[in-house]
Formats: sequence, structure tokens, C-alpha cells
Amino acid sequence: MKLSRYSREALKLGFKVLDIYRYKDKEVLRGIYRGKVVLVELPRYRESMDLETFKNELRSKLPS
Repeated sequence: MKLSRYSREALKLGFKVLDIYRYKDKEVLRGIYRGKVVLVELPRYRESMDLETFKNELRSKLPS
């Protein structure tokens, strides 16, 4: 499974992924959103989510 498709979906939401930090039970994405560096904590690994769930999680965690 290619994880780059998650980065492409994030880019469609305006979030450019810079780094991905993997922990025992979660992932933290560091990226640029609206000109600022933000951290987004995902409750589980990207590969355990389908793309729609990933987009919804990312959208809900991004600052408005």
C-alpha cells in the first residue's frame, strides 16, 4: 500500500506534510497549513484508516 496517497489527499485540503512521527499507537503529522507550521495528531496509523476517514480526521484537527 502506498502511503503517498494520504499526502496527496492532505495537500488537497491545503496541508503540506513535512514530517510524520510514528508512536506506539498514533501518528503525528507536521506540516504547513495556511502559511504556518502545525502539528496534527492522528488517533491511529494512516494505513489503518481509509482515505475518507483520514480526510475527516485531518479536517477536524486543522485550525480554522
